[in-house]
Amino acid sequence: MRRRFKVLLTIPVLILLAVGVFFWAGRNTTLLIYPQVWSQSSPEGDSYEFKVNQFIKDDTELEVGFLSTMDRVMVTDPSGRTFELERDFNINEYSGEITRRFVLYDPSDGDLPETGKYRFIFLIGDEVKLTKHVDYVQDNLEYLTGVKWERREDDIFVEWTPPSDATRKNWYKVLIWNIGDTPQQFVSLRFDGDVSSGLLEKVPCIEGGTYQLNVAFFSNVGYAYSEYYNFIWDETASPLSE
Repeated sequence: MRRRFKVLLTIPVLILLAVGVFFWAGRNTTLLIYPQVWSQSSPEGDSYEFKVNQFIKDDTELEVGFLSTMDRVMVTDPSGRTFELERDFNINEYSGEITRRFVLYDPSDGDLPETGKYRFIFLIGDEVKLTKHVDYVQDNLEYLTGVKWERREDDIFVEWTPPSDATRKNWYKVLIWNIGDTPQQFVSLRFDGDVSSGLLEKVPCIEGGTYQLNVAFFSNVGYAYSEYYNFIWDETASPLSE
């Protein structure tokens, strides 16, 4: 009995130790740096996205970890073309989501990424600090349709028709941002699983402001986004023609 009790006592200690190691590794090593090659699909056509994220269990500091020390991240595709990613470190004020990444979005009229090996090169100045490879097989996603929304006091309820092959492993993001002369604002919220609607509470839209909305559909191979919809933040969040 005493031995069993001692074993039970060690379990929380081991869990805390594992969490501590995970936290340390995220900040101080390259173990949690994930390069990705993604397809991008929309009503405007197909394209691609290259990105590398560093996942750190830290919601207090933005500039932490290996990736924050890099000056540049380059990507070489299977045909030998080289691309330079852009630094994107930010905290979404609405969702609290922390982004630590380098990313490159291709124009909406680009092409799907080709199958093959991609090389991600991490540099400080001209010195290579790390190289990672991604073996990618071309794939793309069906974009969702039927986006509708309604204002509910200070909230906005959004619904959509999921793609035909959607599963519980997929996830969605509703995105809203200002257009025209409306003060700058960006709202993004993730919804996981086999869902077809989501409620964004207390969105920071101003009365009479004009905004644009769309819904993106994600998987581990890429994402697809719906058409863009404009609206004015009035009693019913009335749609606006382009």
